[in-house]
Amino acid sequence: MRISNREIALGGLFGGITLLLGFTYLGYIPLPTPAGAATIMHIPVIIAGLLLGPRFGFIVGSLFGLSALYYFLSVAPPWVLFPARPFIGVVPPLVYYSMLRLLEGKEKSYIRWISLIISSILLVITLGLTYTKLGISFWFILLCLLLIVILLFWVRSSDPKIVSLAVASFLGSMTNTIGTLGLATIFKIYPFSVFISLSILQGIPEALLAVIICTPIVIAIEGRVKKV
Repeated sequence: MRISNREIALGGLFGGITLLLGFTYLGYIPLPTPAGAATIMHIPVIIAGLLLGPRFGFIVGSLFGLSALYYFLSVAPPWVLFPARPFIGVVPPLVYYSMLRLLEGKEKSYIRWISLIISSILLVITLGLTYTKLGISFWFILLCLLLIVILLFWVRSSDPKIVSLAVASFLGSMTNTIGTLGLATIFKIYPFSVFISLSILQGIPEALLAVIICTPIVIAIEGRVKKV
């Protein structure tokens, strides 16, 4: 498959940024948590995936994984640190193109509404079952429901491209959080309670940061760089 000049240039750019952030430790923010650090390493990986597709996203994500091995191998084994990182660049383009087609489709709009509502209800039920066991009050579940309703109206009324990029960026970041912490939980490095607390207190802010940074950058670069 022919690789375009655009792909070579942007792939080299975001691969270089990932290496720079990773091996200078600038992409890791030390925190007094079991994870040891928060990260902004996922941001160039997500952007690469959204601009260049899953193949380049996988490559740039693998560079992120190598830096994680370099710094945190004393904390966790390779089968915990590495596997989720390449998919940070794979999930966003798949979500983006799928969601964009869904939101831009003119026919059967009621199906989109029904699917969004059903998925939201399932999410609320999952939150309820999970957080009740951790002692979180029912009011937290109601707050989540309110936020989901607001999100539904935002998805319905906003530009499909912006919504799709935002959701893809968020899920790309959560791929890192849930994938890595999930493996750490499976291999008994962290208990399940730590998985939940880190996913919320560290993973969600990282994901929101990805939305804020990745969405406008992707739109700006797409508007200025020709696909040649």
